[in-house]
Amino acid sequence: MKLTISPDKHYFMKDGKPLFLMADTNWSAFTHPDLEEWREYLDFRREQNFNAVQMNLLPQRHSCTPRQWIHPFTVTSEGRFDYSCIRTEYFDHVCQYLDEMAAREMQPMIVLLWGNFVPGTWQGIRDAGRTNVEEKPYYQPMTIAEMEHFLQYVIPKLREYNPVFLVSGDVNLSEDVVHYDTVQDQMGANPETVAFYYKALQITKSLAPDCLTTLHIAPKVVLPAQLIEAPELDFYMYQPGHVYSEPQLNRTLAQDIRSYPVSRPVYNSETSYEANIFFDRSQGRFDERWIRRAFWQGVLSGANAGFTYGAGGVWLWRQNQNFCSERGDLGLVNDWRDDLRLPGAYDMGFAKLAADTVGFYDLKPASDLIHNNPCEEIVCAANDDQSKLVIYMPFSWPMSVNADLSGYRVCGVDLEKRWALTPAFSVQDGITSFRQLRYNHDYLIVACKE
Repeated sequence: MKLTISPDKHYFMKDGKPLFLMADTNWSAFTHPDLEEWREYLDFRREQNFNAVQMNLLPQRHSCTPRQWIHPFTVTSEGRFDYSCIRTEYFDHVCQYLDEMAAREMQPMIVLLWGNFVPGTWQGIRDAGRTNVEEKPYYQPMTIAEMEHFLQYVIPKLREYNPVFLVSGDVNLSEDVVHYDTVQDQMGANPETVAFYYKALQITKSLAPDCLTTLHIAPKVVLPAQLIEAPELDFYMYQPGHVYSEPQLNRTLAQDIRSYPVSRPVYNSETSYEANIFFDRSQGRFDERWIRRAFWQGVLSGANAGFTYGAGGVWLWRQNQNFCSERGDLGLVNDWRDDLRLPGAYDMGFAKLAADTVGFYDLKPASDLIHNNPCEEIVCAANDDQSKLVIYMPFSWPMSVNADLSGYRVCGVDLEKRWALTPAFSVQDGITSFRQLRYNHDYLIVACKE
């Protein structure tokens, strides 16, 4: 059965049942791992309870140097892609890798056109003059005609695998100027870029009407009305990004998108990669606690359709300490097999288990239920009749909710230790007050009416 959208436009369904997508980021999946490594990777992630992989169809502009290099198009003597000459062996290779995913019932999520293949993007500003595709990074935008030719070939080839098509990749599609802390040249969307992706979205949907479509965007982007209203768009993705200074984006972006005039599922597609360095300061790395906070704050703030995790050495596929980037900080990640085992991946496996057990599909943001919330970091979601409440606390604190939880089954989880807890609470005047949980960890509280 294909992945579909729920009747209320808030979550995914498969075989008539709600499905929470827990994806891993492996942008270089089709260019870097050999077949045995790919099988090893898929088996490992499946065992960790992931059910999807987010990948780049074409070579990732920032990835490690692969042992082998298969180009998707013929390369001219000047080192440029000839988009009129598609190399079928590359896309046959892609299908072989998708066959392995299908055998494991893992959902492909495929970016069709990353920003370096599209006119007017920030990658074009940053990588100006870099046109030799044998080097990384590089920038070579397609024309509209070249894009149409490419999609007319590749969509029919891939649609049999029922992928989710991420039509865009890491781009600003906002009508307003977007201020970035670390990438000042990402400010403002080029109308040419928006028009290009709008056309690509229409073509993709016309060729694969049964496959879900979305747009992978840069951080803090507000979609223009043309794209919000596009009937070809099936769900919203957002990217909180990789900066230390704005962890609140995981929840505030979810809240903002949830309020768009056209209701669709909301999905957190790219939060900070575990073990990556902070992009906005010279020292420090994102750890599993950071990832847990990103997940739970996003899901309980409206992004309850799914989540994409990322690990430092996996997304760009570092192997044998090979070269990854001219920016040394991106190169300072572990090999992919090491980062495959980072603790945050197991936290996400547990989160997926919670999604399947508790059911996140009917949750809506309800942080106003937190009584005298000491900060916006404590978040809550509930279903319509408040027979189910889920609360995330990033730290230990005495907390109360504006609801009488008498007659509810209340349980807690110490998310750092994955310990099962029975929180102590009392009820007075319709307010339920929880005793401060022990230790300095982050916690989940689930209350279900019996």
